[in-house]
Amino acid sequence: MTERRWHFIPTTAWLCWLNLGVGALVLVSSILTLTGTEHRMPVLPVVAAVAAVGLLVVSAVGLARPKLRGR
Repeated sequence: MTERRWHFIPTTAWLCWLNLGVGALVLVSSILTLTGTEHRMPVLPVVAAVAAVGLLVVSAVGLARPKLRGR
C-alpha cells in the first residue's frame, strides 16, 4: 500500500513567490474590507485573512528552507 501525504509547501521557488504574492494580496484586501465596514465584522474577510496568513507562512518556509519544498 502506498503512503499518501499532503504537500503543503510548494515544490519550486517560483510557486513559493507566487503564493507569497497571492497571500499578500488577499491579506491586504481583507484588511481593507474589515476597515471599511462600520457595523459588525463580516466572517468571510476574517477567514480569508487567516488563510492568507497561513499561505504567507507556508510560502516563506518554502523560500527559507529549499529542502522542505514538496514535502
